[in-house]
Amino acid sequence: MADGAPLGRTIKQGAVTTALGFAIRFGARILFLYIAARLFGVALFGAYSLAVAAIELAVCVGGLGAKRLLFKYLDAAGDRQPIHVVLDSVLTVFGACMALAAAIIAFVALLPESLLSANVATGLTILAPMIAGQALLDVTLAGTRWKHVMRYEVTARSIVEPYVGVAAAIAAYWLGWNETGLLVSYWAGTLVALGYAFWGLRRAYFGLQLSAYRIEPARLMALVRDSASATLNEGLQGLFGRVDMYLVGFFLGEVGAGIYGMARQIRTPVRQVRQSFDGLLNPIIARTIATRGPGHTGLATAAASRLILAVQLPVLVALVLIGEPLLASFGPGFVTGYWAMVLLTAAEMFQGAFSVSDLIILYNRPLAAVRITGANIGCNVVAGCLLMPQFGVTGAALSVMIGVFAGIVLRRLTLQRSFGVAVPFHHSAGPMSAALLAMAGAFAVRSLVSGPALWSNGAALATGLLGYAAALRIWMAAAREDWSLGEFEPEGA
Repeated sequence: MADGAPLGRTIKQGAVTTALGFAIRFGARILFLYIAARLFGVALFGAYSLAVAAIELAVCVGGLGAKRLLFKYLDAAGDRQPIHVVLDSVLTVFGACMALAAAIIAFVALLPESLLSANVATGLTILAPMIAGQALLDVTLAGTRWKHVMRYEVTARSIVEPYVGVAAAIAAYWLGWNETGLLVSYWAGTLVALGYAFWGLRRAYFGLQLSAYRIEPARLMALVRDSASATLNEGLQGLFGRVDMYLVGFFLGEVGAGIYGMARQIRTPVRQVRQSFDGLLNPIIARTIATRGPGHTGLATAAASRLILAVQLPVLVALVLIGEPLLASFGPGFVTGYWAMVLLTAAEMFQGAFSVSDLIILYNRPLAAVRITGANIGCNVVAGCLLMPQFGVTGAALSVMIGVFAGIVLRRLTLQRSFGVAVPFHHSAGPMSAALLAMAGAFAVRSLVSGPALWSNGAALATGLLGYAAALRIWMAAAREDWSLGEFEPEGA
C-alpha cells in the first residue's frame, strides 16, 4: 500500500474523498430532478426512467463484470503492461455493448406498438448506444482506481457527467426538444464524462502505450469466457435492482413510473455511501482473500458492513422526517411516493451494507452468488405481482424489501456453511438501535413544536441527526468497539 498507510485508514480516506464527490453529484441530481419534473412532467419523466432502467441493465450485462474483475486481472498481469490489460477489457466490453445496443434497437423496431408506449420506445432507441458509453466509463475509472487515484472517478461521475447532463437538459428544453430533452442530457453527460475518464486513464498510466499494444483475439475471447459467471451475476444483480421499475411500468404505466422513479432517485445518497467505499474496498477485499483466505476476509467485511450501515442510517433518518415536503416540492402527485421512498431507502441501506461480502462468494463460489441473486429476483417479482395491484408504488417498494431480506438470509447461510463465517446478529445492532431512538425523539419534538411547518420539520431533523450521533457514540463506547477496519491489515502488520 502506498506510503505504508494502514489499509483501514486508506479505505476510509478513499471513502471520504468519494463521498464528497457524491455530495456534489447529488446536488446535480436534485437539480436534474427538479428540471425533469417541472419542465418535462411526470409522464415523460416516467418514460425516461423506464428507458434508463432498461439501458442500465444492459450496461450490467455488457460490462462483463470488468469493473470488478479488472482488479483481479491487473494483480495477475505479471510482466505485461497494466495499461494493456485495461485496454483488453475496454475492447471486449465495447464489442459486447454494441452488440446489445443493436439487439435492443432491433427489438424495439419489431415489437408491436401496443406493447410499448411511444415515449419508452423512443427512449430505448436513442439511449441504446450509450450502453457502451456507460460500461466503458465503469472500466476506465476502475483502471484509475487500481492505481489508488480517486480524483478521476470523483470528477467524472460527480461533476462532469451530472452537471453536463443538467446543462444539456436545460438547453434542450430551451430549444423546444420536449420529447427528447432528457435523452439528449443522458448522451451529453455520458460522452463528456467518458472523454475525461480516458484522459485520466492516460495520465494514471503515463500514456496508453498504443504503439506497443497488440490486439489478440484469443486473449479477448479468454476474457469473455472467464467473465461468464461474473457477467451472469452482474446481470442478475442489475435485474434485481430494476425489476421493480419494470413491474411498475407494466402495472401502473408512465405516471406511476414517474412517481416511483422519483422515489428511487431520492434514495440515491444511501447507494452512494456504499459506492464511496467500493472504490478502494473492492480491490482490498480481493487482495485480502488472496493473502488471508475467505474466513478472515468474512470478519473484515463484517466490520466494513457495520461502518457503512452507520454512515447510511442518518440519510434514512432524514428522509423519514422530511421526505413528504421534499417530494411535494417536485410537483403535484409525487408526495404519494413517500412510503415507497422510505421503504426503498431502507432496502438499499440493508442491501448496500450487508452485500460487502459478495466478493468472497463471487471469487470462490460464483454459482452460489448467482443463486442468491436469483432468489432475490424471484422473491421480488412474486411479491411485486401480489402487492402492486392493491398497494401501488408502496407495494412495489415493499416487494424490493422482501427480496433484499431473502438475499441477506441466503448470503449469511452461504458464508457460514461454505467458509465458516458467522457474524453475530448483534454486530450491527448498535447503529440501528441508535437510529430508532433518534427518530422516536425527533417525532416527539415535532409534536411539541408549534408554528410553521418549516420550524417543526427543522427541529425534528436536527433532533434526529444529533440524537443519532449521540446514541451511536454511547453505544460504541459501551461496546468497546472502533471503526479502524484493522481486520484488513496484512498478517503480522
